[in-house]
Amino acid sequence: MRFRPGRPGAEDPAPRDGQGPARADVLRAVLVIGVTVSLVVLVMRAFSVTCPPERPCLTLAELEEGVPLPEAIELLDRDGELLAEVAGPLRRALRPQDVPPLLAEAYVAVEDRRFWDHGGVDVRGVFRAAMRNVRAGGVEEGASTIPMQLVRTLWSESLSEAGPWRRKVIEAMTAPRLIDVLGHERVLTLYLNSIYLGNGIYGVERAARHYFGKGVDSLDLAEIATLVGMTPGPERFEPRRHPERARARRDVVLHTLEALGLATPEEVETALEKPIDLGPAPELHRRRTYLSAAVTRELRKIAPELAGRPGLRVHTTIDPVVQSEAELALREQLEAIERGAYGTFEADSAVVLQGAAVALDPHSGAVRAWVGGRDFGGSQFDRVDQARRQVGSLVKPFLVASALEHGIGILAPVSADTVPIQSAGGPWLPADHVEETVLPLREALVRSSNRAAAHLAMDLGLEAVSTVGRTVGIDSPIPELPSSSIGAFDGTLLEMTGAYAVFGNGGYVVEPHLIERIEQRGGRELWIRAVEDDAPPVPPVLDPKTSFVVLDALRDVVDRGTGYAVRSSGYYGPAAGKTGTTNETRDAWFVGLTPDIVAGVWVGFDQPREIVRNAGGGALAAPAWARWMRGLEREGLRSRASWLPPVGLQRVRYDPVTGQALAQGCPVRSGVAPEEAWVRSIDVTLMECRRGFLGWLERAWHTISPPDVQPLERTRVRRDGG
Repeated sequence: MRFRPGRPGAEDPAPRDGQGPARADVLRAVLVIGVTVSLVVLVMRAFSVTCPPERPCLTLAELEEGVPLPEAIELLDRDGELLAEVAGPLRRALRPQDVPPLLAEAYVAVEDRRFWDHGGVDVRGVFRAAMRNVRAGGVEEGASTIPMQLVRTLWSESLSEAGPWRRKVIEAMTAPRLIDVLGHERVLTLYLNSIYLGNGIYGVERAARHYFGKGVDSLDLAEIATLVGMTPGPERFEPRRHPERARARRDVVLHTLEALGLATPEEVETALEKPIDLGPAPELHRRRTYLSAAVTRELRKIAPELAGRPGLRVHTTIDPVVQSEAELALREQLEAIERGAYGTFEADSAVVLQGAAVALDPHSGAVRAWVGGRDFGGSQFDRVDQARRQVGSLVKPFLVASALEHGIGILAPVSADTVPIQSAGGPWLPADHVEETVLPLREALVRSSNRAAAHLAMDLGLEAVSTVGRTVGIDSPIPELPSSSIGAFDGTLLEMTGAYAVFGNGGYVVEPHLIERIEQRGGRELWIRAVEDDAPPVPPVLDPKTSFVVLDALRDVVDRGTGYAVRSSGYYGPAAGKTGTTNETRDAWFVGLTPDIVAGVWVGFDQPREIVRNAGGGALAAPAWARWMRGLEREGLRSRASWLPPVGLQRVRYDPVTGQALAQGCPVRSGVAPEEAWVRSIDVTLMECRRGFLGWLERAWHTISPPDVQPLERTRVRRDGG
């Protein structure tokens, strides 16, 4: 007798007949089912298609829902011509109703004759191929159907890791599911949109346009046969590189179509007599550039929901001539610097001299050219909008504009004293190439006096530079320090060039942009840059008179100041601009304007170091700008417009030493040649000159003893903007 544990003397009940074996049978059945299900799951996983996380692909469910195949985004220039194709394969997908019947049947006849009759795998074809291969002693005929080939194409990434036999099993298991879910017609359309046809091209429509210059709806019998013949070996039968081989293969296809009754003997005979007549070889714009990357970034910013959609057409603001001339000018200038054309250049194989260039329409902010560096393949870092470098003297025109807005005249004398400025960090005074300690504000800008800029900033208040910077669209932080007056803060080439637009458009801030509109391939607009006709006009951020007076001074920067290299480099069209140089010539800048364009150039190293000793923006960057503008003239883009002064300005002659405006016929008392300038009428009082013998004595005396010029006193600065 048996007892239960823990209860001595208790009897175990006798088991019922068959209860023990039945329970064991249930457990065995559950175990067998679990193992079987697990094995089935493992087999299905082993012989199914998946998408790697790093390279996603379409799932069967997405195909059933009608999600389109990946397709490159077309980037178009301002004239609608193709600039680049990015973010997808070169493909132009067709709808089932757009596939010509002859093209579809030709592919079926050659690639999968029993396509309409089998369910994804042609069993008869498998046996037929096996028998032929056995008799031939090798692989003589394949047994892949169109659905199996489509599996191989759609999920190539998933199948790339599988061996040949496993891959065949996966194709054979997945192909029937394609037919069940999509049907024969959709499968055939997907196949025609997916097959690779050489030169990075996918699908028959894009291939027809590439090789014959027309869509599939316009192909004749010989051209259809050429495409069909290419499919087994696109590179081997590529008609431009291997015309004889492609023609022989085409003729085989033509005879097949005749044998199956898809073409009459007369049609085939006519097609056989024709040479392969190809269209002009189109340029494939697949090379990624700084420009295409910048457009892609802007696309993701302004329309993130569209960025991943296939087949977009993105209309950009780029002018192809301005773009190509910018690339050429920058490349030639950097090579000239490296040759030692501007002084000794210490070459170092470990570092590369870089440069960048950008051009905008000064009235709209539309980007006309974008060059982010020398070689996108070598470095994808974009120096137009990603590199932040000290801007140097590029800031000075904005400081002058602030002075004008505070009521200081452009000819008013300002201090360039050698006495250090007292600041929170102690006494400070920048180095300067200008010897005078007092000079007119306009001359201080033309000659780029550092001391004058520093003293002016102290007179206006340390917040003046940051305030005017924000006003004109400089987003980079500008510290309220004396050194900010000479550009000791970081900025990008794009924001500095965009800020200079205020001098060329009457004082208005512009938003630099690359994209005007986005549309589907059929032409339906998906996004357009908003232009509200009924919106109130945006007021200028600078008085138009202020803007023009500074612009006029910047013209003299080019004609006789630090930007004279523009003229000495051979560009004589209308131009205004400013150079910028940082300590030890680590950065060289030039931002210039014409009536039609505002363009900036930067030269330097990614890791700041001296470029060429004692050579600044005038020597290193301005010549590149001049080359660029000369190139535009050479291409017929010479500016036909001109800058027109607003009401309230007048043109005067003035003494560049004293800043005194001179009446008509009056000589310069300081003994130097007079200059001319546009000035605000309220800022000047013309100096009348004596006539006759007394006038002659006065002029002689001032030639011997020039007048003592007093700088602007701080008490004269008006902070009410009047």
